[in-house]
Amino acid sequence: MEEFAKMIYEQWCKGNEDRDVYLKKGEELVDELHEVLSLKLSEKIYETFCDSSLEIEERSFIAGFSYACKCLSNGKVEIGGGLNE
Repeated sequence: MEEFAKMIYEQWCKGNEDRDVYLKKGEELVDELHEVLSLKLSEKIYETFCDSSLEIEERSFIAGFSYACKCLSNGKVEIGGGLNE
């Protein structure tokens, strides 16, 4: 199930224009950081933030997708069902 959810997530990333807007804002932030910090340090901060954010996004998407599939297969929604199972 997790591999299937990852495939769906990858397709979602490719076609999500709203997500691209936030990535563009991140690039603008890097330009501002370059003015204040060294290039090396500002890139390190940006990459650390992006890697962390993308990992959280992917895990959240997969957990939500898995829970939605579970609800569909069981025919019911469980209150608090998606929380750290």
